[in-house]
Amino acid sequence: MTKYLLAASALSLCSTPVWAAESIVNGGFEAPVVNSTCCNTVPPDLLVGWTATPNVNVVVGTYASTNGNLAAEGNQYLDLVGQGGTGSISQTFGTLAGTVYNLSFVYSHNLFNPAVTSASASFSVDGLIGGISHSTGTNANLDWQSYFGSFTATGSSATLNFTNLTGGVNEGILLDAVSVQAVPEPATWAMMLFGFGAIGFQMRRRKSATLAQLA
Repeated sequence: MTKYLLAASALSLCSTPVWAAESIVNGGFEAPVVNSTCCNTVPPDLLVGWTATPNVNVVVGTYASTNGNLAAEGNQYLDLVGQGGTGSISQTFGTLAGTVYNLSFVYSHNLFNPAVTSASASFSVDGLIGGISHSTGTNANLDWQSYFGSFTATGSSATLNFTNLTGGVNEGILLDAVSVQAVPEPATWAMMLFGFGAIGFQMRRRKSATLAQLA
C-alpha cells in the first residue's frame, strides 16, 4: 500500500510539470486561418499571440507549390516580409528567472521572386541573439532548416523577436514551428524516473498477484 501511494504521489507530481508547457502561442501560425489559396496580409492585432508589422503574411502551405502542402507544421507558415519592404514579429511570454529555456524553429525563404535567391533575418530572446539565412528552397520543397538554441531567463518575462534583414517584397524569410520550452532540472528528471519506476513496479506486482489468484 505504501509503495502504491508513493507511485501515485510521484505521478501526481510529474503528470503536469511546468517545464513541459509550451511558452509560445501560435508558433505554427495557424491562426488566423487563411481562407484563400494564397496568403493573408495580417493586421498586427490579428496574428494570434504575436505583435507584427502590418505587411507580415500568413501563407497557405500549398501556395505556389508543385508538391502539395509545404508547411513544416500544420497548414500554414509565416512570411516575414509579405508585400512590404521590411517585416518583424515579436511575442512576450512568462519565464522563471534562472531557468534554462530551449528555442527552436524552422525557416526557409520566399521563392516568388526568381531574381532573389536568398534571404536573411535576425532573432533575439533574453540575451540569445542570432541570425539565419536561406537559399536552397524550391517550389517542390522549401528545404526547411532547423534552429535550436538555449537561453537562461533573467526575469519574469522575455520577448522573442524576428526581423527580416535581406530580401524585400516576396523575398523574405519564412518561419514555422516556433517553440520555447523550459528545460527540466536534474531533480525534476530524477522525480520523473522515480515516479515511472514506482508505477511500473506496482503494475508488475498487481499483475503477478492476479496471475497467482488465477493459478
